[in-house]
Amino acid sequence: MKAIKLASVFAVTAVAAAVSTATFAADAIITGEAGVEYVSYGSDQNKLDAADGTNLSELELHVDTGVVYAELEIAGTGTDEDVDIGLEKIYVKQGAVSFGRFDGTVATGSFMGMDEIYDGVDLVTSNDTDNTGVRYKVTPEFTVALEATRPNGTEDSEVGVAASFVKDFGFIKAGISGGAVGDANAVNVGMQTVSGPFTVSLNYGVGEKGATGQTDVEQMTSSVAFAATDALTLTLEYSNDLENEVDGTYFIAAYKAGDLTYYVENYAGDLLDTKVDAGNDGERTIVGVKTVF
Repeated sequence: MKAIKLASVFAVTAVAAAVSTATFAADAIITGEAGVEYVSYGSDQNKLDAADGTNLSELELHVDTGVVYAELEIAGTGTDEDVDIGLEKIYVKQGAVSFGRFDGTVATGSFMGMDEIYDGVDLVTSNDTDNTGVRYKVTPEFTVALEATRPNGTEDSEVGVAASFVKDFGFIKAGISGGAVGDANAVNVGMQTVSGPFTVSLNYGVGEKGATGQTDVEQMTSSVAFAATDALTLTLEYSNDLENEVDGTYFIAAYKAGDLTYYVENYAGDLLDTKVDAGNDGERTIVGVKTVF
């Protein structure tokens, strides 16, 4: 059976199971955030500084029937009243087995700490494996999975494997995760320790991505979170693209007062292929206030 057919079976089975349990009692929770922020770009970015009251706005509907779990996100785009609506997760739970869309891969399960820039080396051919997966939790620490990419142009879906093992040893939490799909592969190692008000995390990832695994990837991310007081938290992430020898930092200072959180964020560096720079916004500083509900 072709990989694309197997991926289709995963998706159809998940939808069928969801429909068959639609009459069950469901717990529905709405979460989100709202506020206002001001973004100032670096002088070399050729971008106008901007104030915005919708860009960070977000509503998420979480539904759990006990058999099916789903997350629907409605997020502001920063353009007047425009919103993006996305079904982030929807998967079926059957004991230790779950299958459907997870919006992520088990291959990055060992990543720890701040993830504004990198969040581990992903499994990516022409597409990632966020959309289709079957996971089996062998133990609370150990998860194995089948994951599939979406078809792209003349490329069929590819079905691969991934696994993650993360254990808390008390003085340190450590893990290893990885996987392979088609010609792409990834291995990630993470560790984290807490000492008083400090939480220190270190991650290393290596792999190959692309339809033929033609692009080598090697990344390192470290972060330190300092709880200065019950209200004030300072967090710094340093990430390094070891393959291309460029790096970057992301800093967040957040102060919580009642229902409101006041924050300052700063991204500096030359990293382009990252979460934080997906819009090619470059170096920038953000000042804002928000509430999370």
